[in-house]
This record gives sequence, C-alpha cells and structure tokens, in this order.
Amino acid sequence: MNPRRLTMKNDIYKIFSEDFPSRHFVRIGENKHISLYIGRDDDARYSFDFRGNFKPSRIPSSDVIEVEQYKNDTELTLRFSLDNGELLEYFCIFCQDLLESTKAIIDDETAYKTLRARYFSWRQLFKPDKGKLTETEIMGLIGELLFLQSRLLPEKGIDMAIESWTGIEKAHKDFSFDDAWYEIKTINFGKESVRISSLEQLDSDVDGHLAVYTLEKMSPSFNGIRLNELVTCIISQLENATQRELFMDKLNLYGFDFSPEYDQWVFSLRDFSLYSVAVNDFPRISRMMIPEAVTKVTYEIMLNEIQQYKEPTN
Repeated sequence: MNPRRLTMKNDIYKIFSEDFPSRHFVRIGENKHISLYIGRDDDARYSFDFRGNFKPSRIPSSDVIEVEQYKNDTELTLRFSLDNGELLEYFCIFCQDLLESTKAIIDDETAYKTLRARYFSWRQLFKPDKGKLTETEIMGLIGELLFLQSRLLPEKGIDMAIESWTGIEKAHKDFSFDDAWYEIKTINFGKESVRISSLEQLDSDVDGHLAVYTLEKMSPSFNGIRLNELVTCIISQLENATQRELFMDKLNLYGFDFSPEYDQWVFSLRDFSLYSVAVNDFPRISRMMIPEAVTKVTYEIMLNEIQQYKEPTN
C-alpha cells in the first residue's frame, strides 16, 4: 500500500552516482541545439551547466543552490551547484526538469530565459527551514498528496487534478470540481474519529466525499511513505513545466520545502476509506443549523458510526 520508492532516481541521479572527480562534466540531453552538462565543480559540488551565447541577467542563489554565471573563451556558462549533498535526489529532479524544459528550444537566448524561469519556480522549494511543518501538518499533506496521486491524477487527468486542489486555501474543500468535492482527513492508526475543523469542510449544497487515510508512524529506517519522496514522485509524473510550476506553487502555499528533516518522519499506510457525503444524508453540521452569531465550529465524527456511507475504493 506504500507508493513506489525513489522514482526520482532518474538517469541524472545514476550519472551522479558514478562519483566522477571534480571539474568533470558530461553532456546530457538529445537536443543538439542546446549545450547542457552535469558534473562536479571546482569544489566537488554536484552541478548543472548551460553553455552558450546569451545575455545574462541577475539570478540570486538560494539557501542550497549556488548560481554562477561566467564567460569562458567565446561562450557563457550558467551553473547551478548544490550546496547541500543531502538533497541530491531532489536536485536531480530539478536538473531533469531543466533538461525537459529545453528539449524543444533551438536558440541559446530562449533556453537561458527558460532555465532562469524554471530555477525561480524551484527556488521556493529549495529553502530548507529545518522542518517547520508539524507532524500533524505532515500527515495532512501526505493524505492530500496520496489522494491526488492515486485517485485524481488517473481519474481526472493531470491538469484538472492539480487545479482542483484547493485545500491550501483553508476555506474550501481539499479538492473541488463542478459536480463534486473531496475532503481528505489523515489520522493516526488506532484513532476512531476524524476532526472536522470548520463548517466549510463538509457543508455544501453539492454531494461530496470524505476520504480518510490511516497512517502508522514507523522508524526512520522503515521503507515507507516519506513526504519529500511523495512530492518528488508526483513531480516526476507531471508532463510539462506548466503543470510542475502550478503544483510547486501550491506546495509553497502549504509551507513545504525539501527539508532533510522530513525524511525522519516515515509512515505506513494502514487503511483508506471513502465515504459518500450526500446533501441530505450524512451526519454533519451545516451553517443553517447554528445561530448567525456563531462564527466557528469544530466537531468530531466517529468512524464506526458512518459505515453505511462507505464507498468502494477499488
């Protein structure tokens, strides 16, 4: 029941794993018009190079990726170097995104502008803040990402699935469509209820669904679900830069970044249940039930009391 592990270990990761020496680079990609390289810089850091003729503009480094631009003989080089080796697997996906974003480009200036734009999109996720998400927030985000990956991407298609993700905005359902919505809850193994933290989560004049993931916290050595890996797995499934940028924008609103600390939080997926929340047939509290002076309501639903609303999950 766990998502496949380390799909981010792409061809670029395999090349970096060969552990070649400093100042050694190899050309990558099949686009003969654009010169892209990966290797190690003078300080033995993993690096991605674009070499060509372009008009450079200012690109600030991030907390973990140093950006350098310099001229060598007749061509310019744009280099991204990884300062934190713990993030190599995620840096490889960043490099893969840079490679794919230029595969149809035939001139250096357009390639440079594209690579610059892609870096700024990724930069927001390469700002490790020592794991500022709490355990509850990590579990909640894992639940939403599991639902996006396993249910919505194959059923709704990539564009519609990502656009429907509105849980970050708090006042909306986690996923909303014209004719349905989904609210995702993630609970610890052994817990018998789910907490509904606002009226808006289940109140609607359109039929919807309540999805409940049950996770068990495991030791860091367990081959289970890790937030960073799940994020990267989904990124690797996206087909173009526009989809990846929208997905990363929403992750950024969540406060997510590729903090190595998140790899210490490992979970086993113990159960998944889906419940039908019909407008007139589900135990919930709606706005019309409470006085206007009441502005916030939270409550809990016992799972063993809503078994009759369960839907097939296969």
